[in-house]
Amino acid sequence: MTASQQLPLELGHRPATGRADFLVTDANREAVGWIDTWPNWPSHGLGLYGPPGCGKSHLVHLFAAKAGAHVLHVNEISQSDPVALVAKHHALAWDNADAVSHEQALFHLFNVVREAGKHLLIVGRTAPARWDVSLPDLKSRLNGMPSVEIRSPDDATITAVLVKLFRDRQLEITPDLVEYIQKRIPRTFVAVQTLAERVDRDALAQNRKITVPLVRGILEGGEFDAVAPD
Repeated sequence: MTASQQLPLELGHRPATGRADFLVTDANREAVGWIDTWPNWPSHGLGLYGPPGCGKSHLVHLFAAKAGAHVLHVNEISQSDPVALVAKHHALAWDNADAVSHEQALFHLFNVVREAGKHLLIVGRTAPARWDVSLPDLKSRLNGMPSVEIRSPDDATITAVLVKLFRDRQLEITPDLVEYIQKRIPRTFVAVQTLAERVDRDALAQNRKITVPLVRGILEGGEFDAVAPD
């Protein structure tokens, strides 16, 4: 290791998750509107879905703050008493809910939420109506529940997310560099997240400022050829 290099420690970063930090764009405006209008939903359940890295988990945090909602862990679906669980909270949210392994328990939870006059937000990569479930009654619940999509990012969204991720890491990025990246990066949230992580790590390891040559080296390294939405 040379004197000009540092060993990057895997300390991670703390992404901003407040309402003021969420970037409202055409891709997510409808989803944000649903969160903002709670509790005036037409149903006791709402599905929120979209590709990885699009801000679904951020919206879960916003919903939890607004509604006093409890964010469920997957084991709570099968191991908790749904009546007691619902009674303790104004609303519930379940992130990364696509893989439904306890269908009967989830169906029971839906019924308890409805009977209590409360709300359940379920979040995944695909629309709940497309989930692979075998229990007919649960399938009916998922089909009848309103759902809203966070779409794949347009150019404006890519730029906004890029700037936010750099700011979350307290990294400076110039408008010229933003434009350079925006024109060359794959149009996925995953690609933007991956780039921000790599720039952060490489700039620290090489003790370099964040410049076009640094970013060019990362983008041309072949890693982004395989970056695609799930």
